[in-house]
Amino acid sequence: MTSARQRITAEARRARLGPRHLLTPATRASTPEEVARALVALHATDPATVFLAVAARTGTASVAELERALYEDHSLVRMLCMRRTMFVLPTELAPVADAAAARAVAVRLRADLAKVIGEQLGFDARWFAAAEEAVLAALAERGEATAAQLAEDVPDRRNWPRTYRT
Repeated sequence: MTSARQRITAEARRARLGPRHLLTPATRASTPEEVARALVALHATDPATVFLAVAARTGTASVAELERALYEDHSLVRMLCMRRTMFVLPTELAPVADAAAARAVAVRLRADLAKVIGEQLGFDARWFAAAEEAVLAALAERGEATAAQLAEDVPDRRNWPRTYRT
């Protein structure tokens, strides 16, 4: 007994994907969070692509709404994940993305950074560890911080090439 394999045409695939990806007028989302949850994550080739993805799927969401979700409510988070690509995803999925893809990326990027610091700037592992410890302590104190805030909290960070050269 053989079973006939169902063939899905390009038209049928598009008919299914349009609604599933919130690209039809009847399936539009009302918030950036709804868009991210429906798609699992928004691929961020560059900063504009996330805004465009949300605009295409809501018809009403503004730049301010996406910025609110990212920077005020923290209901969406930007993460470097697979293939060192930025994604925007619901905050509750961040631990999943971290465990599935981001940790491996972080290990490779940290090793690359340590290599550059050592080969091009002449800093050793001890310097790298001290710099890392200072920044992590500042982050632990604040809970979250921008690069400018870290520069305030670790004022000699700007002078590390002169201060910590071995």
